[in-house]
Amino acid sequence: MMSKIIKSLFLFCLLFAACNKNDDNLYQAEGYIVGFDPCTIRHNYDIGYVIISSNLKDTLLTYNFPDTIYNFPKEYFQNYVNSGYFPSTARYEFHIHITYSIAKEDESIYHLCATDINMSEFYKAIQVIIKIVSKY
Repeated sequence: MMSKIIKSLFLFCLLFAACNKNDDNLYQAEGYIVGFDPCTIRHNYDIGYVIISSNLKDTLLTYNFPDTIYNFPKEYFQNYVNSGYFPSTARYEFHIHITYSIAKEDESIYHLCATDINMSEFYKAIQVIIKIVSKY
C-alpha cells in the first residue's frame, strides 16, 4: 500500500514538473532609454535601444521595443557616427518599466557593422526580449 502511494506521489510530481516547465525566466526593471545601436540606423535594421536601469547597475539592449510607447525625436539619431547615446539632456526623459527575459543564443541579434567604431560600448549590454513595457 505504501509503495503505491509513493509511486503515485512520484508520478504526480513528475507530471506537475513537466506541465510547469518554463524556460523563460522573467525579470523586471525600471530604467531609462538612453540610446540606440548605431548599426541599426546606418544599415536600416529594426532599431536596437539601450536601456540603463534606474540604479545604474544594468545596461540592457533590446531590438523589440514597441514604437507606440515613445516618439523619439529624429535628431537624436542623426549623430550615430559619433555616439549611440541620446543627448545628455534627454538621459531621464524616457522612463520605462519593463518585464523581460534575457535573449537566448537563438534569439539574440547580431549585426555585422565593422565600420561602426563605437560598437564596443554595446557589447557590454545584456541583450533582452521585452515581454511587457510601460511608461513610468
